[in-house]
Amino acid sequence: MPRKENSLPGKWDLFKASPFKAQIVSIHTGSMDENQWYEMNFPEAEALVLLFSASEYFVPPFLKSMKKLKFLMVYNYGSKRATMEGVDSLSSLTQLKSVRLEKLIAPSFQKQSKILQNLKKLSLSLCEGFGDFSTFNNTELQEFSLDHCRDLEELPPSVCNMPSARVWSITNCHLVQKLPYDLGNLTSLRMLKLSALPGLKELPASIGKLFQLEYLDISVCESLKELPEEIGQLKKLREFDMRECSRLKRLPRSVCGLSSLKHVFCDDMIGKQWLRAKGFSIPELRVDIVEAQFSLDWLDD
Repeated sequence: MPRKENSLPGKWDLFKASPFKAQIVSIHTGSMDENQWYEMNFPEAEALVLLFSASEYFVPPFLKSMKKLKFLMVYNYGSKRATMEGVDSLSSLTQLKSVRLEKLIAPSFQKQSKILQNLKKLSLSLCEGFGDFSTFNNTELQEFSLDHCRDLEELPPSVCNMPSARVWSITNCHLVQKLPYDLGNLTSLRMLKLSALPGLKELPASIGKLFQLEYLDISVCESLKELPEEIGQLKKLREFDMRECSRLKRLPRSVCGLSSLKHVFCDDMIGKQWLRAKGFSIPELRVDIVEAQFSLDWLDD
């Protein structure tokens, strides 16, 4: 097994005057501060993956010279979330379209509104400390994802001001109890994934304004007891995953108006109601009964 070093290989310094022609670059380090990075030149790089294990990490300063960069992933595989500094160097990357951050404390990133204006896809996993979500207002984001963000309790209305968003995913965020009423402002959505939100108690009525929605996932939302009547307004909905919603016992009558619905995943009790809706007004509907893995019904005893 190769020996792990505390700094970049010394021989890299010999090549700092010569440009690297790689289009995909991956750099694996420990903790890095600004002075530990060499000045390196990647004029052709379109994808950069930064992997590290540390509690503090400084983004390489040479990032600002990677003018063709389209994809950036920063992944901390350490046991604790890390602070990330130096993200202001991203503001000059006008071609950057996709960013994925994992296990970071990222409030400083949220202040970089210029970066967000050009992004098409943003994924934050195992992150905390988002600060003010107003930086997402009226961006060109088409895909937005939050996963396993343990300190996230509530999403402010400003996070719904993404007129271009087609995919919007909030998953495994256990403290979230409600969604913004302004969810209906995401009028371009095709896919909405709200999976494994055990604290979520209701869906906003404005969900009925998502007229372009084709896929809806509310699986493993154990505290959800009912669906809003407005859900019947989703005339383009084709697939609905609602498995393991153990407290959801009744469907609103409006589901009979989901004329485009082709496929539902659900538990046995709700499945019987979907089969009645199929016989009444949705003849092409396929209902897959999924055996529950666990239940929170005992909390009602």
